[in-house]
Amino acid sequence: MLIAHSMGTIIAYDVLREIGHSGDHTDFKLPHFVTIGSPLELPHVKAKILEERDYALVRTPSVVTERWVNYADRKDPVAFDVHLWDNYGEIKSKIRVEDDLVLNDYPKNAEGDRNHHKSYGYLRTPEVSNHIKHFL
Repeated sequence: MLIAHSMGTIIAYDVLREIGHSGDHTDFKLPHFVTIGSPLELPHVKAKILEERDYALVRTPSVVTERWVNYADRKDPVAFDVHLWDNYGEIKSKIRVEDDLVLNDYPKNAEGDRNHHKSYGYLRTPEVSNHIKHFL
């Protein structure tokens, strides 16, 4: 399982696509790819991925063998568009990103303000923690 947050989701996605695309690591398989608070849906991010890597489309990395789940909070300013499913295509094995909305209400300060982008806030949501628990 690989869990990536924020800018790390872009880096992880890029590395996983490159591993699958290059053919150098044909034995590398990743059962679960988990993205939290991801900006991968932003138009300029998708455009950069396509421009820099010369891919025909953005899709699930071919090294992902079971699931890619994207967890997002509607109030997370970085995960602006919480739905990756509609723009990231499936691979030959029919694996496609699954979107799951969560409530990341981690307190930012003693006054009760919330930071809906905090990684540890995502990790403590029931959806993400249950995913990790069932994987382990």
